[in-house]
Amino acid sequence: MTFPGGAPGGYPGQGPQQHQPGPYGPPPGGGMKLGLPTILHLVILGLGVINFFVGFADVFDGGDSYFANGSTIPAFFLLGGLFSLPAILPGDNKKPGIAPVAFSVTGMLTILFLTFSADPDVGTGTILILVFGILQGLGSVGAYLFDAGILKMPAPNPYGQPGGGFPPSGQFPAPPPQQPQPGQFGAPPGQQTTFAPQQGQFGQQPGHPGTPPGGYPQQG
Repeated sequence: MTFPGGAPGGYPGQGPQQHQPGPYGPPPGGGMKLGLPTILHLVILGLGVINFFVGFADVFDGGDSYFANGSTIPAFFLLGGLFSLPAILPGDNKKPGIAPVAFSVTGMLTILFLTFSADPDVGTGTILILVFGILQGLGSVGAYLFDAGILKMPAPNPYGQPGGGFPPSGQFPAPPPQQPQPGQFGAPPGQQTTFAPQQGQFGQQPGHPGTPPGGYPQQG
C-alpha cells in the first residue's frame, strides 16, 4: 500500500533540513584602520612640521623671526615629530619611546616661558607656535601613555553597534522549524482531511459496521 506524501498515513514527508547560518557573522572587513595611538603620532608629526615653518614668522611684533634670532624652539618641535615616524611607517611598527615626548614637551615649555616672560607685543609667530606647540606636547604625552600600556583602547563591539547586546535591526535569528506533534499532522497539499465517525458515535445505524480511525472500512 502506498501513501500519498511519501509517509505512512498520508502525512507529508519532511525533506532534509538545511542549516541556516546565523546573522551574527563577523562584520565585513574594510581597508586599513588606524588606531588612536597611530593617529596621535600622525598629529605629532604634522604639528612638528608646522611649528618648524612657523619659525620663519616674527617672534615679537615688528621683530625678527625665530631663525633670525638663532632660536632652537622650532627645531625641538620638528625633532619631536620626526621621532614619531617608526609608529607611522607601514610594516612592523615600533614604539618610538620617550623621544617624541622629550622634544615636544621641551619645546612647549620653552615657548610658554618665553611668552609669559616677554612684553605683551608678541608677534604672530609666537602666538601660532604657542597654540600648535601645546597641542603637540599634549598629543605626544597621550601617544606615549598608549604605547606604554597605561591607557588602553576600549574593547571592540562584537555587533558593531553601541551597547553590544542586540543584533542589528532586521537580523534576528529565524525561529527553529516546529516539529509536528502526534495528532497534529496536516493533510497533504490539495487534499482535504475527513474524519469518519467511530463506532458508537454520531448516531450510527445498526447493522452498519463502524469505520476505524484512519478512514479505512473494516474487512468483512
